[in-house]
Amino acid sequence: MKKLFLTLLTAIFALAACVNKPTAEKAATGVNEYAADEAKADGIQRMQPYHYADTVRMDGHTYVYTIHREASDSLPIVVDDEGTRYADNVYKLTVQADGHSFFDRRFTKSAFASYLSSDFRAKGILDGMMCDETQPALTFAVSVSLPQSDMMEPLLLRIDRQGGIAIQRDERGEADLNATVDDEDGV
Repeated sequence: MKKLFLTLLTAIFALAACVNKPTAEKAATGVNEYAADEAKADGIQRMQPYHYADTVRMDGHTYVYTIHREASDSLPIVVDDEGTRYADNVYKLTVQADGHSFFDRRFTKSAFASYLSSDFRAKGILDGMMCDETQPALTFAVSVSLPQSDMMEPLLLRIDRQGGIAIQRDERGEADLNATVDDEDGV
């Protein structure tokens, strides 16, 4: 189930990156999201910056959202079982509702810590965020994963009309995710 969700999440990010030609070309050629940081010789692996913007219409409102990710040197370094060191990420999510600023917040893994197992709190990084239009409210799928693996813990971040948030584990099973993909493909 986690492998399928990560695969779906990766595919959606790759498709979403089509609005940004250089990122789409990298995804199409299979370039790893971790790039050597030539400016720093500290041996810490960092994910490349990511920026995505889109519009979604639901419940009679038009939402324009942007998601920006960058590796943070101010967060604790994550070390995997082989001793490889990784910088964790910060995501900034901004949302406009009907043309007015509605939501603007930065997220780190600590915002989701109470929903994660101890292994993912210690060795995971915040590595994915995307709008999940299959949900009944303004919802973003979030993933915390063990770096460069297919092991992840999926979460859902819901934003209410007042800008408040609710977080929960994404308990949808593989069959639910397959049905959602099939529905979107018209199958």
